[in-house]
Amino acid sequence: MDRIVPTPRRGRRKWQSKGQRHRAFLAALNATGCAAFAAAIVDVDRTTPYAWRANVPGFAEAWDAALAAPPAPKRGLFDLPVSRMNERLLMYVDAKLQARQRGAALSFFDSP
Repeated sequence: MDRIVPTPRRGRRKWQSKGQRHRAFLAALNATGCAAFAAAIVDVDRTTPYAWRANVPGFAEAWDAALAAPPAPKRGLFDLPVSRMNERLLMYVDAKLQARQRGAALSFFDSP
């Protein structure tokens, strides 16, 4: 009977280390203020950051610091490459755009 040997993964890895993924999540958390949206941006399951918070030393303090710090300057909603977009992120962007449109419409009708 032949043994099944796993084949090595082909292609580039998206993240070189877990530390890079943690830093990317914390930056996204600082920008969005929402763990679920930040997880969607980093392309991990929404429960994974909570496991990191519980198990990775220092991650909980960095999480709290990311939420307490003022958000970094925004580059724009569509600056991410298309390969990094997913359904959750697109829903977030759509909600932001709709809120901006509602705000612009309200301010237009409120002006004398």
